[in-house]
Amino acid sequence: MSNHKLKFYPVNNGDTVLITLKDETTILFDSNIRETGKDADGNQIYDVKKDLLDSLKKKNSNYHLDLFVLSHPDEDHCRGFKKHFYQGDPESYSDSNRKADEIIIDEIWTTSLLFSCSSCDDSKAFKKEAERRRKLWDDNDKNKDKPGNRIRMIGYDGDAKFENVPYNTPGDTQNILNGNVKSDFEFFIHSPFKESLITATADKNKNFSSIVVQARFKVNSTDRDFCTYALFGGDADHHIWAKVWEISTKKSNNNEDKLKWDLFLAPHHCSWTYFNDVPYDDKEENKTPKDTSLKILGKKVGNGQIIASCKLIKKNGDNPPHHQAKDEYIKKLNKKEDFIELAKEPKESEPKPVIYKVTAQGPVREDKTQQGSAAAAAGDGIGAANTRSEYGSKSLL
Repeated sequence: MSNHKLKFYPVNNGDTVLITLKDETTILFDSNIRETGKDADGNQIYDVKKDLLDSLKKKNSNYHLDLFVLSHPDEDHCRGFKKHFYQGDPESYSDSNRKADEIIIDEIWTTSLLFSCSSCDDSKAFKKEAERRRKLWDDNDKNKDKPGNRIRMIGYDGDAKFENVPYNTPGDTQNILNGNVKSDFEFFIHSPFKESLITATADKNKNFSSIVVQARFKVNSTDRDFCTYALFGGDADHHIWAKVWEISTKKSNNNEDKLKWDLFLAPHHCSWTYFNDVPYDDKEENKTPKDTSLKILGKKVGNGQIIASCKLIKKNGDNPPHHQAKDEYIKKLNKKEDFIELAKEPKESEPKPVIYKVTAQGPVREDKTQQGSAAAAAGDGIGAANTRSEYGSKSLL
């Protein structure tokens, strides 16, 4: 495989994003795998499970996913986990699991909130699997760091750091995925913050405890600069993004470059909560976007694109998605076509994944044939120089 790729699945109000690195490492951000058929509006529901099976590599005749990142334990971010992903000791994977095409997850990332705020069947199944893996580390089991048992906690264990299990806290860079060091890819961890994990409860909104990361890509491991940046934030609201901005832009941290983005997954399915409090019409001040939210959008590189993973955006009172949020996003883009609604790509009646490949000039839409062979070829060659410096060139989009 000559390019890193990012695939954004159309899953209504939910998130499912598959990153496939050049070396075929696979990373899934959240899961909202619905049963196939027609939705309430008569539109075709995309078969995410079949697509995953077509995209994942097999090891010893079994489907494997290198890494699953659960941003937070809401149903629209873990739907389908219990049915489609294997839970238990990988050594016990059986013919019945194989017949059901259950996917073995080599490593999972989650937060401590999972252990106290799992309410739906899928999040409870995820919790049980995470507890199994965490116990291996607590017991110092010899199999704790084998594929299928790996776990990494993101954030804090209450008001303290985790003791026995691998973890990352905000401000960390992580480039070891499923036991392998990546020299052409890394994550920068922005959140969750300690206080978010302490104050979140099952009775309160769990969204502010979402994992927020910047994914950073190089064309070649020898390149000095990254060529593509993608921001993922689950359902984090404007309060969390304000703190992300505040901490990243402090001179002592010098992490403002960790806010750059070519691709930005609109938080909470294009909800107004990224911009201000809700309900939108409840108070006049709610209608004004927060300055920090706009500043983060201003960190766009080149022809950045914003992806809305939600149902069709209509001019009504829905939230999410929220049509005023869409309007605000479009104001920060070079052209309105750079706002991508997954619910109508390529058409509303039969949406399909939006796919980007990473080139030396930034991300290029691969699922659109009209992009043209010239733009697609620009970053194809292995060994191509990274001509897009941290401070320089524009995207080809």
